[in-house]
This record gives sequence, structure tokens and C-alpha cells, in this order.
Amino acid sequence: MKNIFQSLAIAALLGLFIPFLSSCKDDDETFNEWNATYVSLQRNDYLSGNVKTFNLTHDAEGVRGDEIKMVFTLKVQQPAPADIVATLGVKSENEGLDANQISLSLPQVTLKAGQIVSEEITATVDPEIFADIMEKSSFSFSVSISNITTTDGNTVISSNLRTLPVIINKAAFLNLKTGTPPNSQLISDRASWVIKVEEGVEGSGNNLVDGNNSDLALNNKGFWFTVDLGKNKLLTGIKTNHYGSAYAPRKVEILQSEDGVTWKSLSSVATSGATQYLTFISPITTRFLKYQILTIASSGRTDVTEFNVYEPKSE
Repeated sequence: MKNIFQSLAIAALLGLFIPFLSSCKDDDETFNEWNATYVSLQRNDYLSGNVKTFNLTHDAEGVRGDEIKMVFTLKVQQPAPADIVATLGVKSENEGLDANQISLSLPQVTLKAGQIVSEEITATVDPEIFADIMEKSSFSFSVSISNITTTDGNTVISSNLRTLPVIINKAAFLNLKTGTPPNSQLISDRASWVIKVEEGVEGSGNNLVDGNNSDLALNNKGFWFTVDLGKNKLLTGIKTNHYGSAYAPRKVEILQSEDGVTWKSLSSVATSGATQYLTFISPITTRFLKYQILTIASSGRTDVTEFNVYEPKSE
């Protein structure tokens, strides 16, 4: 009799465990990585590389270059067992590019049951948002699947194909080239100009405007000086003189300023010769100029004997 009661008790306990064990089995069958449907993003030009790259130029006409436009789709590796609604998100990795400046044509996209690819989605960025950034810069952002909604429990987001990375390379602002500016003349009256010279440079600022062979010079490194024209002037270019080619800089940068404190680069350019001519691609209006020697003369001693500025020719 005792054995009967023990058998019944064991049977009852097994009865309690059977539903639990069945439930675990059902859960395991809900997701199976071997036959799951994986949701991913794929660029239309995915064969060109894993990272989409855009290159921009920047000159007086504005920011130009590649159209910042990435076309992509939502994909699955097998026909979707049910409708999949994916919510997309964007993330910026740098200052200078906010996530809200990245536009998605479809922030939410539906991939229909039985389909493998959704309709096209486009991510765009207006290049003009970089117009105030003068220096050479690089920006990165990404588009990702934030989440999905579907009635199929065996559909999941791909862990390594859910994000599309993007890099935008912007060149430094360019408003400078070598050559004599057309339809221009040298400003004849330089007497009122105020020239400040970097500490340690040999010579005074007046040497640049005295019409003599006196100079500013320095051994084994570049230097800068600033010129206050006294008032805003419309300028088309610059002319500099040097003792000879061996003493002339090989690369210079020109900057402009509204107050003589905060400077905006007009770009840098390679130079050569005892007399050097620079043209502003688009004429500038400024009171302050800064001349910066980036690459020194071949002799090791670099000088400037005269500094002149061009303005539009009088009618």
C-alpha cells in the first residue's frame, strides 16, 4: 500500500513538470538561428566598399563636389514570413554635423511578406551646412535599424549588417591661386598701413613698404606678419618681392580678418620665384591681411622685401 502511494506521488510530481518542460521546448522553437530571417540594410552601391565616402571642395563659389546622397534598402536573406516594419535612426559622430541635418526619405519602412527587398530609402545631407568651416575636415555618420515590428517570432535584426557608415571629407577653403589678378592695379598709397611682425623675425614691418631693398627675414623657419590697411578695401590679389629665388618662400597661406584678431584662411598655395603673384579667385573685402610662410626658401633663409596688394583697376 505504501508503494502505491509513493507511485501516485511521483506521478503527480511528473505531471506538474510536464507542462513546464513543454513550455521550454515551445520557447526554443520560437527562435532558431539556423533558419531565422535576418533583417539588414544594404546600399545600392554596396560593391564599392563597406564605408560610403563623399568628397567635397570649398571655394568662393561655395561647397561643391559629390552629391551627399546614399540610397539603400531594407533586406532579408529569404522571403519575409510576415510584414516587417523597421524604424531607422541616424547618428552623427562629429561636431559640425548634427543628426537632425541628416535627412531620411523614409524614417520607417515596411518590407512586405514574401518579399526580400523593401522600397529604396535615401539619406541626404545639404553640403552648404559646411560653408562656415574653413579648415580641412572629416565628418562621419551612420544609419541604423533601431527596431523592427513583425508577427514572426523567428525574424531578428542582423547584428553586423544593421548599420551603414558614411564619411564626408571636406577640403580646406580655397580662394587663392598663383598669377597676376586680371583688371587690377597695385594700391599706390601704403604709408598708412600698420604692419605687425611675428616676434623673433629680423627687420621691421616698415621694410615691406619703404620701396628699398630692406626686408623681413628669418633662418630655418617660416614666419608671419599682419597688415592693417586702415579701412575695408576690395582686393584682388597680392604681390611680394624677395632677394632672389633662393630666398623666396615655397608655400604661403593668406588669411583675412574683420578685426585683426580672428582670422579666416583663404587657403595656402605653392609659390616660387623672386617676385610672387597671388590672385584671389573671388575678390575679397577686408581691412586686415595675414601673410604666413609655410614652407621656407631652399637656402634656409627666407625673406620678404616688399609687400603690395592689388585692387580692381579704376575706370
